[in-house]
Amino acid sequence: MLSRISQSISVQLSSVPCAGQLSNGCSGLLQLKRHSGHSRWSKIRRSKGVSDVRKGQLFATLSKDILRAAKEGGSDVKFNLRLATAIRQAKQADMPKENIERAIKRATSKEYSNAEQLVYEGLGLHGAALIVECLTDNKNRTVHSLRSKFNHMGGSMTPVGYMFDKKGRIWFTCGSTNDSMDKMMENAIEAGAEDIADLGEGKVEIICGFSSLQAITKLLTENNKYVVELMEGMYVPNTTVALNEE
Repeated sequence: MLSRISQSISVQLSSVPCAGQLSNGCSGLLQLKRHSGHSRWSKIRRSKGVSDVRKGQLFATLSKDILRAAKEGGSDVKFNLRLATAIRQAKQADMPKENIERAIKRATSKEYSNAEQLVYEGLGLHGAALIVECLTDNKNRTVHSLRSKFNHMGGSMTPVGYMFDKKGRIWFTCGSTNDSMDKMMENAIEAGAEDIADLGEGKVEIICGFSSLQAITKLLTENNKYVVELMEGMYVPNTTVALNEE
C-alpha cells in the first residue's frame, strides 16, 4: 500500500516542471503579454497623436477666423455678427475659452495693428483657378510665399476673379422656436436668400449676395430667433472642371 502511494506521489511530482523550466515559461508568457500591451499602447498613442494633430489644425483655423472677424469688425460681439458666429463655431468644436480670448486680443494688439486682408488670384494644378484670401502684416513676404507655391504647382499668379461670383453662405437651425423646415425656408426667402438647401438634421443653408450677408444674418438671429452656425463669404465659380487623381 505504501509503495503504491509513493509511486503515485513520485509520478505526480515528476509531472511538475523544474524551477528553471517554470522560470523560462513564465518569462516567455510575461514577455508575450508585455509585447502585446506595448503594441496596444502604441496604437492608442498613435491614434491619439493623429487626433491631437487634427484638433490642433482645427483650432488654428478657428483662431484665424476669430482673429480676422475681430480685426474687421471689432471685438464686441453685439455689433460684430461674424465674430459672434466664429466664436460659436469654436465653442462647438470644444476650443478652450483661453484660446478664443487670446485670438480676440491678438486682433487688437500692436502685432496686428498694421495687418491687412489681401486677395490674390492665380492658376494651380491642371489650370484650376484659385482665389486666396489672407491676413498679413508683411505683404512682400506673403506675395513671395504664394508665388513660390503657385510655381511649385506648375501654375502662376494671374487674374482669375472674373471666373467667380462672391457670395455669402449661412447655415442656421430653428433654435428654440421649433419652426418647421418649410417655415424656416420661407423666412430665409423673405430675408433675402438667393438659394436654399436642406442640409439635414434641421439645418438650412442659404446662399446670398455677399453685401447682404450681415443684414440677413441679423434678420435670422434677431427677428426669427434662429441660431446661425456658419456665416462666411465664398467664391462661387461660373464653371467647374472635373479633375482626376492624375
